[in-house]
Amino acid sequence: MRAAPIAAAILAVFLVPSAEARPKKKVVKDAPEDISKYKKDLVVLTDDEGDIYVMESKWGAAGDEHVAFFGDGKVLHKQRISGGGADGSTGQFDLNFWSPRSNGGEIGRNPKGEYYLTCGRGDEAETVTLKQMSDADSKKILDTASFRKVFWKRGAQALARDDSGNYYFVDRMRDEYGGKGHRIFAGPKGGLKELPMTNVVSDSVGEIYATRKGELRFVTDRSKAMWIKGTAKTELTIIPIEDNIGLIYGDLGVYDGSLGTPCDDM
Repeated sequence: MRAAPIAAAILAVFLVPSAEARPKKKVVKDAPEDISKYKKDLVVLTDDEGDIYVMESKWGAAGDEHVAFFGDGKVLHKQRISGGGADGSTGQFDLNFWSPRSNGGEIGRNPKGEYYLTCGRGDEAETVTLKQMSDADSKKILDTASFRKVFWKRGAQALARDDSGNYYFVDRMRDEYGGKGHRIFAGPKGGLKELPMTNVVSDSVGEIYATRKGELRFVTDRSKAMWIKGTAKTELTIIPIEDNIGLIYGDLGVYDGSLGTPCDDM
């Protein structure tokens, strides 16, 4: 059955800069990450596929933050660490990193001193052993590879659905990259398309994301959403972002390709 025509614009409960009309496309640089302060305390690992992992060799080696990188050995992106833990008596430690397609990821060292990567949680978790590279190969990667900040820079802002199964999704740059650059996508699951945005308005009533085809509104009580096209209004169901991370970064079809994490394909 052919999906119903999609309208295009949004009023959200989430705060956005006012009058963000026709924002210019801004390229966010894939900035380098300086590892010089903790380089000597990093360990270089690999898996059976030849992917490269670089992480702290012991808990707290990088100071106030915890670090892990992933890549092909030429370019390695920093992972967004969300937590972890350590056992000082065994040397065991783990770092949890952002990996929405696998419901989270973990990299660390077990009590036997073996390094590992785990993608997913519970019964669906998959764990692989990571092998430490030779001193010579490790030095080559640490000296010549391009270490960069986190690859994925966008975050989900709002999600809603109509009774015909059409989704309406808004994302933006994450706060550390300015929080702007809003985009709107609409369509059936797996087939959402970006709609050219013409305006963003924020006031005491709520926020409106306008496109050339219509407006999508989320009212400020966070319980109502609607899609407006001309004089026609369609009530929408607001879908909680945190409860639907897998849907957003996978099934919706908005984000193709890698998110820059080791667990993207697992």
